[in-house]
Amino acid sequence: MRFLLLATVLFSVFSLPLQAASTEQQALDFGTLVILANTNTSSVIVKDDGSINTQGSVYVLENGHPAELLLTDFPARTQLTMNLVAPVDLIHDVDGNTSAEFSVRLNGFPKYVITNEFGEAKVFIGGILTTDRSAKAYADGHYSSSTYLEISVDY
Repeated sequence: MRFLLLATVLFSVFSLPLQAASTEQQALDFGTLVILANTNTSSVIVKDDGSINTQGSVYVLENGHPAELLLTDFPARTQLTMNLVAPVDLIHDVDGNTSAEFSVRLNGFPKYVITNEFGEAKVFIGGILTTDRSAKAYADGHYSSSTYLEISVDY
């Protein structure tokens, strides 16, 4: 049995004239996975609402969760429209050349959120991890990805 733990760190920067801020509350985490055979493409889908689906020969031993960002210092009770400024490149570390590859992409990036009475809003971002059908197996271990996520916010 092969175990795979992946946590994706998402950072957020805003292009705004005021002093708004964002703080990563938790990273996107696909949990602990078992990939029995790497003969077919498989995927784990973590949705922004926290639900998890799998396709193919991958099984979830321990559930992960979506990324959570806290946006602060905005006007109270205001709709914030969000857009990705640039494509998101996820760079991941694998166990040398002995482990099979995988890809990660964002899933469920919200178009807008509404701030609370304190001018804060939580943003949840899901992801999709897809295995690379290969003769190589996944080595047991901790796999991680990180990215720089730049968001523009209009209100």
